[in-house]
Amino acid sequence: MGGAGRAHGVRGAESGWAQGRAGRLGLLACLVAPLTASAQEPAPARIEATALGGGQSVALVLAWRFHPGDDSSWSDPDFDDADWTTVEPLRADAALLGAAGPGVGWFRRHLRIDPRLAGRPVRLDLVADGETRVYLDGNLVLETRRGLVLPEAGQAAGAWVTTRLGGRERHVLAVRYAPAAEAPSRERGFRVALEGHTASAEREAGGRRQAALAAISIGLPALLVLLHLALYASHPKERENLFYSLAMLGFIGIVACDLDFMRPTSPEWRRAAILAAPPFILAASLFVFLTHQAVRLPRLAPSWRGFAVAAGALAALTLAVPTPAVQSWSWYLYFAAMAVEIVRLEVRGPTLPRPGVSLLLAGLIALAAIILLQIFINLELVPPVGGVRSVYVFGILALAVAMSLFLAHTSAARSVQLERRLEEVRALSEQVLTQERAALERDLEARLLAAEHARKTEEIEAARSFQLSLLPRELPRPAGLEVAAAMATASEVGGDYYDFRLDRDGSLVVAVGDATGHGVAAGTMVTAAKAIFAVLDFGRGLAAALAECDRVLRGLQVKRLHMCLALARVTPRGLAICAAAMPPVLLRRRSSGAVEEIGAGGLPLGGRLETARQELATELAPGDVLLFATDGLFEQPDPEGVAFGFGGVAAALREDPAASADEIAERLMARAAAWRRSGEPADDVTVVVVRVR
Repeated sequence: MGGAGRAHGVRGAESGWAQGRAGRLGLLACLVAPLTASAQEPAPARIEATALGGGQSVALVLAWRFHPGDDSSWSDPDFDDADWTTVEPLRADAALLGAAGPGVGWFRRHLRIDPRLAGRPVRLDLVADGETRVYLDGNLVLETRRGLVLPEAGQAAGAWVTTRLGGRERHVLAVRYAPAAEAPSRERGFRVALEGHTASAEREAGGRRQAALAAISIGLPALLVLLHLALYASHPKERENLFYSLAMLGFIGIVACDLDFMRPTSPEWRRAAILAAPPFILAASLFVFLTHQAVRLPRLAPSWRGFAVAAGALAALTLAVPTPAVQSWSWYLYFAAMAVEIVRLEVRGPTLPRPGVSLLLAGLIALAAIILLQIFINLELVPPVGGVRSVYVFGILALAVAMSLFLAHTSAARSVQLERRLEEVRALSEQVLTQERAALERDLEARLLAAEHARKTEEIEAARSFQLSLLPRELPRPAGLEVAAAMATASEVGGDYYDFRLDRDGSLVVAVGDATGHGVAAGTMVTAAKAIFAVLDFGRGLAAALAECDRVLRGLQVKRLHMCLALARVTPRGLAICAAAMPPVLLRRRSSGAVEEIGAGGLPLGGRLETARQELATELAPGDVLLFATDGLFEQPDPEGVAFGFGGVAAALREDPAASADEIAERLMARAAAWRRSGEPADDVTVVVVRVR
């Protein structure tokens, strides 16, 4: 992984520089299984045959053994250079070489060559900005002087030569290097690379493989970034899509820093790419960590802030002190802590039981296992799998497949849940289908009435006057009771109805009804109810009287018109009530201020079905208030669609316990009008208030 890869040693970094580049991606395995390894610069770099196949190369850019001065014996492969210091060849500027000598220095690099490369031609590439001699096992194989190749100003000289490696297993590259006299502002040095000497066709095949690797390593994460950003835009609450897309951006940055042909060829830009890799690694790791939390936890754990701060601090540290020891131990400790935290969250939770989450966890485990295998390959603990060193690509592919399956499973689960909800809605719709059809017909009738408004104005006005004439002209004044009534119609002729009778025993019989719909048709039903109420016999009880009214209305065979009706007998000592599809009567107790609901439900009158109705009774005390109201009072909405409701009505009843029945009725109508904030109610509103003196 660019500069961070140095912490894994020469063998892991150099053998993966040009062929797989995935060796440096091995640090990501520390997300689950952190691995420690000491710097390996003093050990010989191992060159595998697979690393030089297909036109690929190994760039020896990590630390070489260095000594200032000039002695030709230092090219001898058997020379003991154990006490030499280690220096990166791209940092060999004039100040370093001139500190203790004549501005010349020698660099030595020990190699362990795969026996399969013995006797095979190998191309040795050199890029330098000074006078350079390259010795292989004591033999001068390549020499450059300033201006020999690429003489343009400010460019380094480059050359190459084809040689054959001998049969010995260990080889030594020795480089005598003297920088040019001029010292441009950029850093100085040289770069040596070994490349398999292949035919042009094989080189082209190797280039195609590199292009395919780039397409997989960068193209696939780029597509995932776009996909998950689109998903996040559609569902911002699902933050795992945002975190996962940012993690894929981090992977793109890592690959862009590691692939040679994705970077400029100058040493400065290569070094910049190496330094830029650690922040990308930290970003990718942190956002994978956040993706796990967004999927598994109801909210992000507080520990993510600490890991974010640690990632920023480590990124600054690796940029300020880009040494292998600092980079490696920083990564190990960071990822070890992150792995422990992931395990702790999985064990102690609380985790969300999201559908298909096991698929995503399997993908994360597969990614960790494959990158751990990549580390072992880089450290030469295991051989390449089928000759492939860049196995990390399969880890990214595994995570991508797992995330896709997780999303598909989640979408399928949502579809199933939506189907269940639709079935529930369909079942509920069947229960109210008759009422919905009636509402549609009422709406159609209202439209037709509006279209014929000019022609029927006189008829409607006459019907309205007739219906209002059906209401009591004077309210009764029974002993011990106060009676008040108020009505607001939704159209010229409403469907609400109230009436009173004083029985022979002095009790007050109250009738409050609501015919389905409005207009002339509803007025007709009210007219019928008024006529029936006038001749009803209440001697057998309220339930029997209500049953007789139901029988007469059904005999009229008026389709789609029904009557909701409540009959009550009120005395200063008690209340008896029997209702058919009317809202409950509200009773405000003077003693406690509590508001009780009495009598509700049942089927409306005039329908096809007959049902037994029950008469309910309760005691009354002085100061108690009864409220008979149609559903228009409770169901009228405000501009936002919120109903006034039983709570709003009960609150209005509790105000001013000493108020008279008339004051209570006026207050209720005023509160209802203030709630809807419009001129006319959406439904007829009728209130009848009876107060015990």
